[in-house]
Amino acid sequence: MAQDVSTDILVIGGGSAATRAALEAVATGARVMLVDKGEVGQSGSSPHALVGFSVPLLDDADSPELFIEDWANASGGICDRDLVAQCAEHGRGIAEDMERRGVAFIRNADGSWFLSKRAGHSVRRTLMAQGHGKGVHANVILPMRQAILDDGVELREYVMVTRLLLDGDRVAGAHAVDAQGNAFVIRAKSIVLAAGGVNRLYSILCEEVVEHHARTTGDSYALAFHAGAPLIDMEFAQFRDSPPAGPIFGAHYMNALGERIMEKYDPENLECAPRYMMARAVYTENFEGRGPVVWHVEEGQIARSRAPVGTYEAGQVVPITLMFQRLMGGARIDVNAATPVAGLYAAGEASGGVHGGDRMQGCGFLETQTFGGIAGRSAAAFATAHDFAVIDSSAVAAERERLAAPGGDVDPMEMVGTIQAIMWRQAGVVSNREQLEDAIEKLQAIRAEAASNIKTSDLFAAEDVRNLALAAQLVATAKLAREETRSGHGRTDFPASDPAWVKHVRLQRDEKGDVAVDCVPVQERVPA
Repeated sequence: MAQDVSTDILVIGGGSAATRAALEAVATGARVMLVDKGEVGQSGSSPHALVGFSVPLLDDADSPELFIEDWANASGGICDRDLVAQCAEHGRGIAEDMERRGVAFIRNADGSWFLSKRAGHSVRRTLMAQGHGKGVHANVILPMRQAILDDGVELREYVMVTRLLLDGDRVAGAHAVDAQGNAFVIRAKSIVLAAGGVNRLYSILCEEVVEHHARTTGDSYALAFHAGAPLIDMEFAQFRDSPPAGPIFGAHYMNALGERIMEKYDPENLECAPRYMMARAVYTENFEGRGPVVWHVEEGQIARSRAPVGTYEAGQVVPITLMFQRLMGGARIDVNAATPVAGLYAAGEASGGVHGGDRMQGCGFLETQTFGGIAGRSAAAFATAHDFAVIDSSAVAAERERLAAPGGDVDPMEMVGTIQAIMWRQAGVVSNREQLEDAIEKLQAIRAEAASNIKTSDLFAAEDVRNLALAAQLVATAKLAREETRSGHGRTDFPASDPAWVKHVRLQRDEKGDVAVDCVPVQERVPA
């Protein structure tokens, strides 16, 4: 049995939001511990997926109002404007801080930042991190890792948090296990939940995060759900055209009839349309028999883009397919990154309400850095104002009993494949009531089997499957609830958008442990 520990602030996760939260929290003088189920700088999506970093107010044509308007349009109106305003306020300072920490952005000959216009944006906003050779992404988390070590954050890797521990309606700490299966309790005054999203939810996923070490399996959503924190916008899954060639390389997407497809779907923005529109266009062209959709690489096209990735050659015909990128929802937060559970903060893909139905290209890193910082500062303020809460020993005993229950003979990876196949076929780019109800029934059965009949020799793998199955059920349940088509959510039985659905679908654990569903308003205005 590992030894129980304590800290002022516990940060769960190891990506962009988590490392920024730890840096901001430790700067206040608080004791900060960061735990990651992998290795910071290698695990999760953040180290492998950054090409563009969209920063508002760098273009003379930009303004806070235009930035928020563009963001809201991409979201389908399902974003909380007060949260978006925080991203507008903090963006430039974050970019400057990242450069000071060693992240090199591509610059013009005069030394100014090179800006490009990406999907969903009406003006140029996107910086590009200098890559490390042909097709190799910059890893912006490695300098963040060094920074947290230099600043005195206690780093514990290959540690998985299995449950948050509560004292009434306040967090008191967390139950964790290490890679050898040793269990221990982390006592904390406040917690930042930033363990990423669920890039393993669908069978065809973004190529940058295919490797096993990059996995995220919905741990954040499971921890929030079991702690009683509400989750919103879980129905919005972002699929992208792949490779994401349009806004980066200036490509034209052509169908089998020789038509430039985006002239039909978004004649103004073309391949710089919001990603949900790009995905829907590619899906529709293929589904209706006008595929395959392709990009004919032009002479000099890659060089003109100045993109740090891309191995394409002139004359190449590149098939355009669809891949899952990320889920847009998560635990609902306010402008302080606080959830309704006292002392619990969330940021990055663990949180919901910032992006809504879809996100503009390059804004993921902006959002994770913005709210990672806010969460870290807020958690530090809470820890300063509060003493440790009481940890319920019976809750600890119950969690250890759950984890120690006899396992079965089902391979966790087999279950992962089953979940992914269900989600891709029945709760993907488009769905309908019959598909979703059947998916939910299947996922409930998988959750029951994963609780008792799964191999537990690798406890991390077993918990990954349990969390993934819950996340899948939450997504399918939210999709069933939203009876319309909007942004990244498509229903064949409700093909039109309905103004009455400009609201968040909220999911929460009820007293029986089941998923309760209702709706809450979108924060329409930025408070004065």
